Amino acid sequence: MGYVSEDQIHPPSEGVEFQRRQRGRTPRRRARRSNNIATSLKSVDAARARGRWAEELVARWYEGQGFKVLARNWRINNGELDVVARKANLVVVCEVKARVNNDFGTPAEAMTARKQFVVRRTAFKFVRQHQLENCVLRCDVACVTGTELEVLIDSF
Repeated sequence: MGYVSEDQIHPPSEGVEFQRRQRGRTPRRRARRSNNIATSLKSVDAARARGRWAEELVARWYEGQGFKVLARNWRINNGELDVVARKANLVVVCEVKARVNNDFGTPAEAMTARKQFVVRRTAFKFVRQHQLENCVLRCDVACVTGTELEVLIDSF
């Protein structure tokens, strides 16, 4: 047949971990995780507040450039447009990316090809729904790092 070792599968000192039921019990560390969840919710709230502040900053920047802001946080189906502005026959769709610092990459690096596709598709839906005819569509990215604003005009 085959060789079967006479050694124990689990040494006696490790028996407690292996004898406990693996299902049906809540780990004792669950309470500590809830504190981490509360902390992470605070950071999510801070990130959302930073995003709202950055969108307000970008909207004011476009108004200072002579644009009229048509919409902010316009949503439809699977897409959202942060800032939509118009000046004569030029319609600008701006995606706002805000970060505290560049430790995890610049805000512009967060604008992936998939995100560009979604923004472009949503922008065409906006133009169609608001019946903006004979207009030129431009897609910008506004990068807010800390309190610095950089607008990448016609970036995609």
